[in-house]
Amino acid sequence: MSTATKTGVRRQYALVVDTKKCIGCEACSVACRVENEVPEGHWRSRIVPPTSDGSKVPLKWSCMHCADAPCVQVCPTKATYRRSDGIVVIDAAKCVGCKYCIVACPYGARYFDEKAGLPDKCDLCVDRLDAGLEPACVQTCVGRALALADLADPSDEAAARIRSGEARPLHPELGTKPSVYYVVGK
Repeated sequence: MSTATKTGVRRQYALVVDTKKCIGCEACSVACRVENEVPEGHWRSRIVPPTSDGSKVPLKWSCMHCADAPCVQVCPTKATYRRSDGIVVIDAAKCVGCKYCIVACPYGARYFDEKAGLPDKCDLCVDRLDAGLEPACVQTCVGRALALADLADPSDEAAARIRSGEARPLHPELGTKPSVYYVVGK
């Protein structure tokens, strides 16, 4: 997947999570852990299990790749930044390990990797994206509940679900303008 769409416009990534299709198998979390060598006891992507009474569905939880990301705003060295394609990443060479970004994230999507001495989080598998592949979680999803959307592509089916309002962000009241959208229903 190059940085430009078929129309030549720069890609703008988002993730669509269809909770109606998620079976809670956690294959996405395992694929993420393996792909990104996530240390034991931490996660970049996880499934929040449904409630025992069935009032809540399984929910994939990771970095929301916010357009107005608090983690980007508080980073004193600009190690955390938003790429032109919308993905929020960490430049390890610039990071001083102050953990401000961990505290600032209203979604609790970051952790501190003690071995590396740096914070870490989902980056939508940017290395895979830059190589033309889907993120590991999307590729591995057994129920096809995850879809990578390109908001700059008018023919993108996952992006159409966002434009129609069928897929919505969690906690829009936080004002972070997240780029992970959920289709909720029974």
